[in-house]
Parts: sequence; structure tokens; C-alpha cells
Amino acid sequence: MSTNKIVLRDVDEIMADYVPTYQPLWPLLLGKSQSYPEEVGKLNFKRLEAVGNIRNQHYNPKDTHIHQISVVEKTKQFKKYFLASQYVQSTLQDRAQNEDVVKQVLDENNKLMDDLVLFGEGTSASTMINNGLYWSADPNYLLQSSSALASTGGHLPALHASVITQKLLADSVAGRKVIVFYGDTMLAKLCGIYDSSVTFKSALQNAIGANYSIVEMPSEVTPATSYGFMIINLDQIKLHYTTPPKLSAQGVDERNMEVWHNFLMGSAMVEVLAYKGIIRQPHTFA
Repeated sequence: MSTNKIVLRDVDEIMADYVPTYQPLWPLLLGKSQSYPEEVGKLNFKRLEAVGNIRNQHYNPKDTHIHQISVVEKTKQFKKYFLASQYVQSTLQDRAQNEDVVKQVLDENNKLMDDLVLFGEGTSASTMINNGLYWSADPNYLLQSSSALASTGGHLPALHASVITQKLLADSVAGRKVIVFYGDTMLAKLCGIYDSSVTFKSALQNAIGANYSIVEMPSEVTPATSYGFMIINLDQIKLHYTTPPKLSAQGVDERNMEVWHNFLMGSAMVEVLAYKGIIRQPHTFA
């Protein structure tokens, strides 16, 4: 007895075989991260931070007063919400390339995840939903004033000096660090010739040392006419998220003669654990 019953590969098998054509930025933050149940809601984080003089002071047998430590309370909020889509196809259609469509959707949603992690679906530090790498109202995030660089003639040494200046600030906080350059003009400078046959990127890497790595922000998620770099301390930030982009479920609806695929991902928030855990330096080119 023959049967035309449709058999789909397991979701876990498809996800295991998925090789992205888009290289996302957000997985860099998974080293120090926390995932939460797939439930809509808000999470409030309270953090006590010591302020003022917090060093031990001399204390002698005749003293009746011990130096007191003062603290302030800082609050941060992670808004948990989800984004989903569904791909439906008639069971009467050829399904040979179904998984190709699934991979295309996953690629696009990885770009969307980068967008959430970078910008929190906002266009400024006051309009984003959750704090991110690029837009953030986190009190430990340091956004420097934008500075101008010449577009030619001495611009690479000036850019080099700018990176080193921010590196010295970032080095006051221990941890492994990543410098993320963004903007098409900035990325062109990064790959430019710095001295003789040495690229700017190579010269910079030699100057900043092995504790730093250099990364390029994907052009697909970089805001237009935005140029600069950010130094991210991987040990002093924490990524809060629910679920990364995934094929969450699939099946066959015999009643409607359809094959369906559900896609799901959740919001994310970047918490900066220590002041200067993220430093962003915008630039303009004259």
C-alpha cells in the first residue's frame, strides 16, 4: 500500500545544518549572557554601587568611628517581547527548496537580532526599547563627543591616536576587549595603508596588543552616515535575551493542505556591568 504522507526533517536537524551566509555580530556577547523563559514581561535589575572614598582608612584603638561607605542604587530594565513569522506552502507544491527558504529567513532574522542588540529598535539613546551596544542609556556606558578627522593626509595617524586615547580609558577596567569599527568610510580607513606596505589594521593590532581584537560592524545593520568605533569589554557586559533567531516549529496541516514553518526570536538587552565597560567614539570625516 503506497502513501503520500509528507515527512519533514526534524527542526533540530535543520538548525544543526544551518550555515549562515550573514555573519552576525551578536554571538560575540554570548560568553557572558543569560537567557530567560519565553514569556512576555519586564525584568527589573537593581544594583548597588559604592561611591565617594571607598578605601579603608586608618583605624586605631582610640578611634570610635569607622569610615563609612556610601552607595547609590542603580536600576535597569529588560523588556521581554518576541518577534515571529510563518512560512506556509501548499502540500501540492514542490517542496524541494523548502529548507533553502528556511535558511534565508534565518539569515534575515540574524540581521534583525543584530539590530536589536545594537539599537534596541531605537534611533537614539532616548527612543530605544532596550539598552544596546550602539544606543544605550545605561549609566555605565560612556559615549564620547563626536570628533572630526580629515578624509585624507594625516588622517590615519589621527585615527590611530583617537583609538589609543580611548584604549587607555578602557584599560582602567580589566577584561578582554573588542574594538568594533563601523561605517563604510571608517572601514575603508581600517584597511588602508598606514606605513609602507603595512595596513592600518595591522599597525593598530600591534599597538593595542593581544588582549584586544578588531571587528567590523556588518554594513547591513550600520546606520547611514555613521562612522566611528566602540570598545566593548566582554567581561564587563552582560547580554540578557530570551531566544535567538530559530525555526521554532513546523508541521503539516492536512485539513488546509499546507506545510507550515514557524520562526521565533526574542528581544535582547546589553547591560554594562562597570563604568567604561563600553566606550563609543563617533567620528566625522571632513
